[in-house]
Amino acid sequence: MIKAIEKALFGGNKRKDAVNTLNDILYGQLANTNHVVWYNFRTREDYIKKGYAGNAQVYSIVKKILDKAKDAPLIVYEDKGEKSSTAYKRTKYSSDIVTKAISNVYRKKALEFDTSSDLYNLLENPNDKYTMTDILYLLGIFYQTMGEAFLYRETADDSDIAVSLHVAPGNLMEPVYSNDTDDIIEGWKLNLLNGYDRTLDAKDVFHFKMPNPIYDEAGSQLRGMSPLMAGGKYLLQSDKGIEGWVKALENEGAKGLVAPKGNDPKLWLNPEQVEKTRNALDKRIHGADNLHKIAVSGMPLEYHQIGLSPQALNIIEGLNFSDIKLCQLWNIHPVLFDPKPTYENLKNAQLQLVTDVVIPYLNTLEQSLMKWLVEPFSIRDGKNYVIDFDTSGYVELKVNIETAVKLYEAGLITANEARGMLNWDDIDEEYADKLFVSQGKVPLSDYSNDFFNG
Repeated sequence: MIKAIEKALFGGNKRKDAVNTLNDILYGQLANTNHVVWYNFRTREDYIKKGYAGNAQVYSIVKKILDKAKDAPLIVYEDKGEKSSTAYKRTKYSSDIVTKAISNVYRKKALEFDTSSDLYNLLENPNDKYTMTDILYLLGIFYQTMGEAFLYRETADDSDIAVSLHVAPGNLMEPVYSNDTDDIIEGWKLNLLNGYDRTLDAKDVFHFKMPNPIYDEAGSQLRGMSPLMAGGKYLLQSDKGIEGWVKALENEGAKGLVAPKGNDPKLWLNPEQVEKTRNALDKRIHGADNLHKIAVSGMPLEYHQIGLSPQALNIIEGLNFSDIKLCQLWNIHPVLFDPKPTYENLKNAQLQLVTDVVIPYLNTLEQSLMKWLVEPFSIRDGKNYVIDFDTSGYVELKVNIETAVKLYEAGLITANEARGMLNWDDIDEEYADKLFVSQGKVPLSDYSNDFFNG
C-alpha cells in the first residue's frame, strides 16, 4: 500500500524533491493559464493608503527605519581577490560594533573603489527622474509596509544588463503564471493607471519580499507578507482609537468650572451675574484673539479643572498599547517615540534600531541586488563587482579611541587598522602596517618544567 502511494506521488522515485511535488499540487490550478491571475488580496492597496499614508504611527515607524537606512550609501567596489576578502565576507554581516569596525578595515584592503564601470554610472544615474537614494527609499516604503517591493530594469534586447532602474508600486503588480510549476511566474503585469498594462519579463523584475508561510492554491506564498497582516487588529485599534479620541474631545463638554471663592453666600453669583460672567469669559478669555492677553477679574472667583472622562482615558490608554504593539511589529523600540526619554534609554534604542533593524534590512537587500543587478555586469566585464551599503558613518557604530588603542597595544591590529576603525586616513609609513607587541614577553614553552616544579 505504502509503495503504491509513493509510486503515485513520486512516480516510483523516492528521491524526487518533496518541494517540487508540493509545488505541483499548489500551483496545479495556476499552471496552463498563461495569463494574469488577480491575486485575492483586496487590502494590499489598503496597506499603503490606510496603513502607511493613513496612520501616523505606521508612517513614523517606517520613516524612522528608512531615514536611518539612507545614511548608508550604496557603493560599487571591485573585489581583487586579496587574502583579506575572506575575512571581510566573514565579518561584514556582523552587528557587533567592534567586529563591524574591523570589517570596514578588511573592506578597505580587499575591495577597490570603482568609479569607471557601467554599474557605477547606473547607480549614479538610475533614470532621468530619480536618484538611487530616492529609488531605495521608495522601495523601502513598499517593502516595510506591504512586505514586498518591486524594481524593474530597462535593457537592450536579449540582455540582462540594466540601462535604467525603476520602482514598480507593489499594489499595481500582478503575476503572470506559466505552465512550469518549478518556475511558476513568467512575468509581471504592471497596471499603468491609464487603462493600459505593461507585461514585464520575470527576469527583469526584482521582487524583494518578506517570507510568507501562507501556502495555498491562490499562490499567497509567492507574495511578501506585510507586518500589518499580523498587526491588523492593532492598526484597527489605533485607527479607531484616534477616531474615538477625536470624537471624545468634540463631545467632551466643559473643561472647567468658574465658581465663587469662599463659603460666604454674599459672594455667590446670582443668575444674572452668572450669565454676564460666562459672556465675559467667552469674549475676553476664549479664542485666538485673546492669545497672550492678561485677563483681570473684579470678583473673588476660582477655576476648577474638570478631568477627562473615563471613556477618554480608556481610549488614550488603548492608543498607547496599540502604538507599542505596532512598534514591535518592526522590532522598533517604543522609546524612540517617547517625548521625554532618558538619555541612556534613547541611546540604547537608537543602537538597537541600527544593529537589529537597519543593518539586517540593508544586508538582505544588498545580497538580493548582488544576484539580480550586479551579477550580469560581473559576467560581461569579467570582474568581481561588489555593492556595499557603507554603514561606517553611523554614529551608533563608532568605536571609541580607547578600544582601538587597546587592540593596537595588544598587538592584535596595526596602527593603520586602528585608524581605519576610527575612519581616519592611513599613515603612509611602513611601520604603520606592522604589528607590535610588548617587549619582554616570551612563549610559555620556553620555560622548563623545573621552573614550575621549584
